[in-house]
Amino acid sequence: MKKIGLLLGLASVAFAHTGVHSTGGFMSGLLHPIGGFDHILAMVGVGALAYVVGQKGFVSILSFIFCMVLAAVIGYSGVAIIGIEEGILLSIAVIFSLLMVANKIPTIFIASIVGVFGFFHGFAHGTEFATGSFISYIFGFTLSTLALHIVGFAIAYISSQKIVKARV
Repeated sequence: MKKIGLLLGLASVAFAHTGVHSTGGFMSGLLHPIGGFDHILAMVGVGALAYVVGQKGFVSILSFIFCMVLAAVIGYSGVAIIGIEEGILLSIAVIFSLLMVANKIPTIFIASIVGVFGFFHGFAHGTEFATGSFISYIFGFTLSTLALHIVGFAIAYISSQKIVKARV
């Protein structure tokens, strides 16, 4: 029974969306994406996917960020949408699955899928905002998201270089 309780407790740490509203402002927004493994994995995955896609990979990052900000505004406005948490979880599985086939799929298709998942993440950000400057909050989580994308891009780049060196 203790093991089940421990597992349930650890599972809640993995998700940034606890239903507790953010206090708002830049720092709250900056810290929100790194508050749960769901965000970290998805956003690092988008960065890695952008590297794998190649020269047009930045379109996926822009798509994710644009849709995330748009959805944050929609979520903040009070619109109710079901399935957001499920969409966030699905984003991790799909983004990492796309890594294996990204060079065989049109960039616009990948950017569209990534944009939909950016919408889920952004909507959750918007609904959890409570007080303070919403614009500063958006700027904070956008900057943090971009940083996580860059980390994913760097990880994919470094990994590819190690694979190339291992083959030589």
